[in-house]
Amino acid sequence: MERLDDTKTIEVAQDIWWVGFADTEAGFSNNPYILIDKDEAVLFDPGPGHPIFRDMILQKISDVINPEKIRYIVASHPDPDICGLIPLLENLVHPDVVIIAHPRTSLFIPYYGSRKNILPVGDGDILELKSGRRISFYHTPYLHFAGNAISYDEQTGSLFTSDIFAVFSRDWKLYADESYIELAKNFINYYVDAKEAVIYAYEKIKNLDVKKILPQHGGIIDKNIDKFINMLLETEPGQLLKELKKKPSIEQEKMLLEHGIKWLQLWTNKDINVDTLDELLQIALKEGPSTVTLLIENITNRAKKMDVTNPLIGSKIHKWDNIQSTQSIQFFESIRKKYLKKQYELMSDSKSNNLDTVFEKGLLSSKVNVAIMFIDIRGFTDWSSDKSASEIVKTLNTQHELVSKLINSGGGRVNKILGDGILAYFPQNKLPECIGVAKRIHDIINESNLLEVGIGCDFGEVILGDIGEHSRLDYTLIGKTVNFASRMCDSAGKGDIAITNRVFENLEDDVKDEIMQLKDIQEIKVKIKPKDPEISGYKFSFKNEL
Repeated sequence: MERLDDTKTIEVAQDIWWVGFADTEAGFSNNPYILIDKDEAVLFDPGPGHPIFRDMILQKISDVINPEKIRYIVASHPDPDICGLIPLLENLVHPDVVIIAHPRTSLFIPYYGSRKNILPVGDGDILELKSGRRISFYHTPYLHFAGNAISYDEQTGSLFTSDIFAVFSRDWKLYADESYIELAKNFINYYVDAKEAVIYAYEKIKNLDVKKILPQHGGIIDKNIDKFINMLLETEPGQLLKELKKKPSIEQEKMLLEHGIKWLQLWTNKDINVDTLDELLQIALKEGPSTVTLLIENITNRAKKMDVTNPLIGSKIHKWDNIQSTQSIQFFESIRKKYLKKQYELMSDSKSNNLDTVFEKGLLSSKVNVAIMFIDIRGFTDWSSDKSASEIVKTLNTQHELVSKLINSGGGRVNKILGDGILAYFPQNKLPECIGVAKRIHDIINESNLLEVGIGCDFGEVILGDIGEHSRLDYTLIGKTVNFASRMCDSAGKGDIAITNRVFENLEDDVKDEIMQLKDIQEIKVKIKPKDPEISGYKFSFKNEL
């Protein structure tokens, strides 16, 4: 079966879009959804907290609506694969965005670093949008968190169920078929502890007019809906407790080993020859945490049929000098590679069209071609000398938020806030928008009576990666292109834009003509260090346009 291109935004119901991703190597999908209702939008379960996912999901959202129209963010429960992204998104959406969650989930969301208002919703509460469209919220406690809730869009009959009907599968499909029923049952069996919680949710769901079920993981259910709902009655939660009871005999362990070898060979498409379950686990560890989890689950299922405990789930000694572990970064490796290739449209040479991306010891590094933009406030030290701390912080926050939104709406991304400045980048396919964004930044600063800035840009290859020491890694960009953009910014006075020839040469002809006709355009040269070669460019302002 041909795999779906999950780099695209996909409409899954009237005005409801899937903006997620699927790691088919790990068997893990993440399904944020955005509901668009005229000039406002609701984002359900945004995703995990790494900037690569912010960029990916924002790009998908931008394909269908300006992210600033997102007025509400719904968090079904407080897990990091749902809430980790909230603090990275909340200043790029509507300034008065409200986070909606179960009261018990509301308690935990601020610990991610979120600073926006939270609306704790009760069981049966309704959000009524400006158009009159209604979204209802129902508490479904312990599926699989005490503060779990589901959401129901009355207009389309779409039920956002979070981890209810969730599925982990390498054979991922955006739309579930009947094979997902058993997988969804297994998820509940191992992630929920009591049947009472499942029955409670079943009683809620069966009374709704459900046309589509939109879970957080796995596939959207638009067929066999009754079968999926009735499956809840067949679940046997609490399997993790039940499987701890009986240890297998030596002969039974051999049978479990044979079963595990067969499964892992199919999963990895590799020949495997080991003598113990521990050796089999070591192979799984090298493949990544999802492989470990699924191996244990498969052996557990076989052990359950034998009425014994899976020997892999306990009683092991991890020696301090020889601890075998797995790199968590592998969990999302294929996602990041796929997204980076699409997002940055790398300049490939004649030898290879592959993305130059390396994952070593859990760290990402990529060579990409981007436009770098530095924005720096002019005269900040003098301005701030007689201002109170609160006034300085308020002014900077207001200015950075406005500028960041302009950058984002133009297809760029803010990489760093540098005190009184900003480092941003534009993927290669968004380079033409770079100058327009710079012009709009100066315009909005003048209109809002904020602090004037200088802007500098260069285009070329940079290294993008997780840089720092392990306790504080920073997803950032380095290279001469960054340094030249900084030097260009140093050359730009209040209201000026300074760009290198590399930026100019890659602009559209009409933009080039507009720049060359400006009254105050100047040719400039900069260098990084005194002995470095100079790089040429232009400095100009749109203040006195013809």
